[in-house]
Amino acid sequence: MSSADADTNDPPVVDPVGPPCRHLRHKGMYVYTDGSGGDPNEDYDSHMYWCLKTAKGFGPDDDVVGAEDCRRTERSCYQPS
Repeated sequence: MSSADADTNDPPVVDPVGPPCRHLRHKGMYVYTDGSGGDPNEDYDSHMYWCLKTAKGFGPDDDVVGAEDCRRTERSCYQPS
């Protein structure tokens, strides 16, 4: 069996980083309402984040809530937006 054959039997690789979780919230989401459609994070990155499910800085999985943390698809509470 060649190494090329072994590669075809490997399970598909799942990207560990996805879009932000649908339950991730920050104040900028409510302040930047100019309708420009741009990402509110692009000019302001000192947000205080919280989870809509817990209303705290920790998600249902007791892990920290944040812009990068809530993009990890392996988190048990992660739901893509």
